[in-house]
Amino acid sequence: MIEHKRAERELAHHADQHRTLSQRLVEVREDERRRLAQELHDRVGQNLTGLDLNLNIIRGALPPEVFSRVGDRLSDCLRLVEHTGEIVSDVMAELRSVAVDDHTLIAALRRQGEQFSRRTGVPARVTGQEPAPRLSSAVHNALFRIAQEALTNIAKHAQGSQVALTVNSSPERVRMIVADDGRGFDSSMVSPCTGRQGWGLRIMRERAEAVGGRFQVESRLGKGSRVIVEVRR
Repeated sequence: MIEHKRAERELAHHADQHRTLSQRLVEVREDERRRLAQELHDRVGQNLTGLDLNLNIIRGALPPEVFSRVGDRLSDCLRLVEHTGEIVSDVMAELRSVAVDDHTLIAALRRQGEQFSRRTGVPARVTGQEPAPRLSSAVHNALFRIAQEALTNIAKHAQGSQVALTVNSSPERVRMIVADDGRGFDSSMVSPCTGRQGWGLRIMRERAEAVGGRFQVESRLGKGSRVIVEVRR
């Protein structure tokens, strides 16, 4: 009995160490995302703005006989600069950490759903009420990043016609579900037990476990998929 209790204590200690390490890994990833987003803004974004300004100045200074020969090319360059700027803005939005002071969870998920719909043409509906009291920064960001990764997986693989994000909360726990009606898969073949997890699923599971949450995937071939995350307050 004494050995059994000692083993239980050691197991709990290792679980705490793993949770702490996972949380630190998540924090490092968030710091790197913020740094990359800032680099994109300071270097690429500003250069694109300068390029757009210079091209417009050149277009306005060209004599008519020259403009008639290169005007179409200049207009094409300006459209390309504008499109590249939009891509950079989307990447920055995905990289940037969602600060609790700036956005509620529901508002952040709705914004992410709108970006997903613009990019894929698939409607994404967000329902639920903002958890009260407000979630900690770690839980807030973990749920948002899991939803973000789930939407990325849906865009790549699901081939569905709609997506639903639902947030339910109580004083004890918060539950988020990201569901699609796509082609689905055999979820029994993708689990920690089989060792056959995709990188996206592994990241989502790590994020949930880092904040003491529970992560689950439900899916059937031809019946869509559900990503379920439950975190105790």
